[in-house]
Amino acid sequence: MALRLSTDLKNYIVNQGIIKQLAGTMGTGGTSSLKIYTGSQPASADDGTSGTLLCTIINIGWGGTNGTVGATSGTAAFASAGGYTGTAVTSGTAGWARLETVGTGFTGSAATHRIDGDVGTGGTCAFVVNSTIITALGSVSVLSMPISVG
Repeated sequence: MALRLSTDLKNYIVNQGIIKQLAGTMGTGGTSSLKIYTGSQPASADDGTSGTLLCTIINIGWGGTNGTVGATSGTAAFASAGGYTGTAVTSGTAGWARLETVGTGFTGSAATHRIDGDVGTGGTCAFVVNSTIITALGSVSVLSMPISVG
């Protein structure tokens, strides 16, 4: 038999677990950063990085619509409707990204929280950006990256 979670439990996990640790606070700019790299993502979010760092986008936060905070149906969206932007440090083609923060109240390996995923311009990617062709000193915007418990 399949394991199924209620919507309220999914929302709690996203709000009190994932968002609270990755964003610091809900509905505001947080403490997490998104680092975009060339190439293929590592086998695990616990592994080191691969590829060349293209851009770092900082202070990412999540929230609901119209100023409300939190997950709906197990998914949370950005706090900022316009997304978040950074300046590229080098040129290349985006392949994957790592959302990362140092957790509060944790020590050792539990202190760093990461989510890795593919980068692209299509809605099926984990991290949707304005363009995968990145130019040094150009602007890079992450348009969406819903945090979800399915």
